[in-house]
Amino acid sequence: MKKIKIGLVATNQLSFPGNKAAAFHRCTEGMRWLSEELNFDLVIYPHDVIVREDAIAAVKAMEEEKIDFLLVLHTSYSAGQLAPVLAKVRNARLGFWAIPEGEAVEGAVPFNSLCSINMHLGIVAHYLRDYKIRVKWFYGYPENEEFVRRLGITVRALTAIKNLCSARIGLVGGIAPGFNDLYDDERNLNRRFEGIYFNRLHEYSELDDLAKAYKASEIEPVMKEMLHCSCGYSDKAAEKTLEISARFYKAYRKFIRDNDYDAVAVSCWPKFQNEYQYSICSVIGQLNDESTVAACEGDVLSAVSMLALKYIAGDRPPMLMDMGAFDETDDTVLYWHCGPAASYYCKKGGYKLGCNYSGMAHEPNKGITARCGVARDMVFDDMPVTVMRLSGECDKILISGGEFMKQDKFSPHGSRGWCGNLTLNGEKINAKDYVNTILATGFQHHFPIIRGNYTAELKEFAAWLGLREIKKVPYADWLQIID
Repeated sequence: MKKIKIGLVATNQLSFPGNKAAAFHRCTEGMRWLSEELNFDLVIYPHDVIVREDAIAAVKAMEEEKIDFLLVLHTSYSAGQLAPVLAKVRNARLGFWAIPEGEAVEGAVPFNSLCSINMHLGIVAHYLRDYKIRVKWFYGYPENEEFVRRLGITVRALTAIKNLCSARIGLVGGIAPGFNDLYDDERNLNRRFEGIYFNRLHEYSELDDLAKAYKASEIEPVMKEMLHCSCGYSDKAAEKTLEISARFYKAYRKFIRDNDYDAVAVSCWPKFQNEYQYSICSVIGQLNDESTVAACEGDVLSAVSMLALKYIAGDRPPMLMDMGAFDETDDTVLYWHCGPAASYYCKKGGYKLGCNYSGMAHEPNKGITARCGVARDMVFDDMPVTVMRLSGECDKILISGGEFMKQDKFSPHGSRGWCGNLTLNGEKINAKDYVNTILATGFQHHFPIIRGNYTAELKEFAAWLGLREIKKVPYADWLQIID
């Protein structure tokens, strides 16, 4: 994962008596320490920026360093002419930083730093309004807990954006038949994340040919390892198709390595079921275990969303769920899928290799007559989680959260968990309003999930990219038309 590079430039004015050199030293030393703690690269511009020509030289130096974020430290009140130059730095996002005043010298204002960023932010917002430049403000010294938290949110959000802009994603077999809500216009994706690579031309046969070509001796150790990672079988049909699972897992590993993909979206049915009476769920789970994002049913925007969550969370594996039920009595929703979740999420008892019961036709009134192995049958451990997916024309974003809980509550076979303490955009929401929001806005039926609470990072991610948050739509008995 690539780190972001932060450029630090300090501005000041000679007429303020505070010890600007000492303040600059304190801030630069603190930022060096934070670059290790928060995992970013740091470039410090060593010269004072006082007049417009200084700002031009500083911006030129930062652009040559190819920084991702320009943090402008106002060690004192600084000339307004600096703001338009600094704000127009190319290919970098922008922050203005003020420091506390400390003790006055003979009653004089030592720095007037906060007033300075107030003026500079006002210049960007009004004088440069047509440029639509986004700026985040910071206040305090680097050892301050709030400063660290605020900068950490920025680092994680921008790290996700930077890595998405160089990510490589492959779609295998197209979107699952009829899942037209998952359709996306790749041009929107390319505009939003300039530099992303997306190949939609791979066919199922490429992986099928690879999988069939392996010798039995090459597959046996893979089968043993897949079984070893589980707690055995919950269905004999899964045992019968474990060899197929091992073959496709090995094929996908080679395919991903040969194409240098960071993520794949897999059309996981119906071809696997038609040819092998087999479900590829466990392969998708295994790939996510190993930090290669794999999304079900050819869902490219979910693959991209899962990648973003992975980058924000520092390389934790994400997973992709459906919403299967909700319960007003305890304000929970059931996130469920056939069986593709990473083992990172299962409760301490582990998971079993089971079947996908929805992959083949069943005869009416005869119970479960068809099974497709191999799926991961698991209940999720208690944990806080964040849900995020890009939506619309890659211009909207769902940001929700909650906690997996109630492990003993009934849920159907597959990878699943009941999620309570629900939030939307950081605000509490009850289950019925949450479900109504999803349905009334026509949100797609897939929910990328990561362990932990990353609402703040995702709100910043959305703000830098100009994404519109999907807003709460309270339940009502009438038809609700949402633009």
